[in-house]
Amino acid sequence: MYNVLIVEDHDRLREQLGQFYEQEGFRVTTASCGEEGVKILSEEKFAIVVSDVKMPGMDGFQLARHVREKCPDTDVILVTAFGNIKQAVEAMKLGASDYITKPFQPEAIRLVSEKLIEKRRLLDEVRELRQKVHEEHHLENILSKSPKMLKVFDLIRSLAETDSGVMITGETGTGKELVARAIHNLSRRRSKQFVAINCGAFPDTLLESELFGYEKGAFTGAVQSRAGKIEIADGGTLFLDEIETMAPPMQVKLLRVLQEREVERLGGNRKVKVDMRVVAATNVDLKICLARGTLREDFYYRINVIPLELPPLRERLEDLPVLINHILSKHAVAQEKKIKQVGPQVLDHMLAYRWPGNIRELENILERAIVKCQGEIIEDVDLPAPPQRILDRLYVSNGDGDLSLKQWLQRSEKEYLRSLLIKHKGAISLTAVEAKVDNKTLYRKMRRHGLHKESFKDLG
Repeated sequence: MYNVLIVEDHDRLREQLGQFYEQEGFRVTTASCGEEGVKILSEEKFAIVVSDVKMPGMDGFQLARHVREKCPDTDVILVTAFGNIKQAVEAMKLGASDYITKPFQPEAIRLVSEKLIEKRRLLDEVRELRQKVHEEHHLENILSKSPKMLKVFDLIRSLAETDSGVMITGETGTGKELVARAIHNLSRRRSKQFVAINCGAFPDTLLESELFGYEKGAFTGAVQSRAGKIEIADGGTLFLDEIETMAPPMQVKLLRVLQEREVERLGGNRKVKVDMRVVAATNVDLKICLARGTLREDFYYRINVIPLELPPLRERLEDLPVLINHILSKHAVAQEKKIKQVGPQVLDHMLAYRWPGNIRELENILERAIVKCQGEIIEDVDLPAPPQRILDRLYVSNGDGDLSLKQWLQRSEKEYLRSLLIKHKGAISLTAVEAKVDNKTLYRKMRRHGLHKESFKDLG
């Protein structure tokens, strides 16, 4: 049931309009003047405001202007016995959705109201669909249209319902901490702390005191007791980044904590019970660390309960326009300069680049471009020189150098087709023309590589 507000200074007409709208299935509220209408609008939302134009005090034109400014989703119908073309134009300029004159037939108001309600229904449907798309392509602070990342989203949602340990793997800059935070924020532990520590940022002795805490006098400089990250994470989530840098003796101590669910501060003799979830992350192949002996096997199996691999940016290039728009929309300087997009040629160059530093590199490159940009469109970005990009293509650390020629050609073909589909926003005919193949051949190759045209629509 939709709400309608009737603002009319004549009691009889106000009552007649109220009865008409109630019979049409609306929930009716009435006001005898514009000022009273404004007060009611501040307290309740309405689908339609029906107002007389000529009223003492605030007239219908002033009320329409107020509704447009304060309640942009509300439609306004102005009614007057003094209607003329000039007033009709003025009413529409001030934000009225429609305009009818007295004397009027009930059918006239019915048609106008039905038209506005139908428009509202369509707008609500569009809003719901956009929200659905937003929810499908956004997870916490992560956004993507890539099928690979959408699978990651599904896994994150599943992991959030458990307390199992998670090992997030991915190249530098792929957003491993964002994923860890998403797992925490969607879990039953969301009300407790998310505690992150980069294991590679501390020497072994300092890492131990950071994780376990210490009592006063435990070592030189320990002038007061301090809780460690493990204690602080009690009830919440402990995120261990660059887990591969942790020395084997520290792995043994942490393994004991994970098994016994209790921690003892350095220099102390009191054990504290802890209940935390551990999410670890790495940008290297931990099996190599196992082979080298730098990672203990028992520790590896304890933390690697459920693996979660993040794809690099070069394998989700359909997300590049979305990420660019998101970064520009959040960047203070870009907003100040009113920079909203990158030029078509710039986007082509960015799609051809390998992005070894992934999203972090994208943010840095856009940061420089925003500072240098003189207009509202970025027409130049500083990407590494082509020779380096060729080396990245051939020897990037995810194993390209070990591929057979056939595998390398298949991967290159997939990336080439993906870049064209992004460029043409999923338009098959345009993509086929530029690739110099027919539509049937393009569809066949897209099926082979798992590319779906729906993933490339509405990009840019």
